[in-house]
Amino acid sequence: MPEDDDERQRRRDRRYGRETIEFGRVLGLSDSVFGIALTLLVFTLDASTVRLTGLSGVLTDQTGQLIAFGVSFAVIANFWWVHHRFFASLGLVEPGLVRLNLLLLGAVALVPFPTSLLGRDPTVRGAVVPYLVLLSLVAVVHLLLLVRANAAEAWRGPMPDGMFRWLLAGWGASAVVTLLALGVAFLLPVAALAMLLLTWPVEALVAYRAPAGYRDWG
Repeated sequence: MPEDDDERQRRRDRRYGRETIEFGRVLGLSDSVFGIALTLLVFTLDASTVRLTGLSGVLTDQTGQLIAFGVSFAVIANFWWVHHRFFASLGLVEPGLVRLNLLLLGAVALVPFPTSLLGRDPTVRGAVVPYLVLLSLVAVVHLLLLVRANAAEAWRGPMPDGMFRWLLAGWGASAVVTLLALGVAFLLPVAALAMLLLTWPVEALVAYRAPAGYRDWG
């Protein structure tokens, strides 16, 4: 059944532009969750296990935890950067985007937990698989945010012809790498973690081949 004029108007009324308090609240909540998740990573380190009899104790007694901390800090920081660029390209938010954004923030807030598992032993499936499941969820939800923004015409201005396909390629490549790493984790957990490093060169390759203005959008 086609929408009547009142329903269309109600849908338009739930769209909040960049200058509104509602847009700022969504962005403020997002930055807060990313910042808290980054901060909570320090609690995955356990000072009580460090021997104080030698200067090397900090490194040798916390090797797994330090690796997990470093990987997770880099991953969350990269997710924040992608999220930052995404919101910089938006002209408005609407209910669908807000719901997906909340799902994304929920996943980001959980990252310190599998990071603590990874710190216990970053070479076993029981630690690596849950970690990569969560990272895969974040990557896929980021992709869904991009698709939703395009469907809702939420961009800050007209997008150049063909640019959305390149954005899908760039963001999709990151999601594919993470999902492939998850598959590898069932057989070779350490190799799966190493595969995460491919995310950055793959994204850089797409950006290099993309038309001018790609970085302004993605």
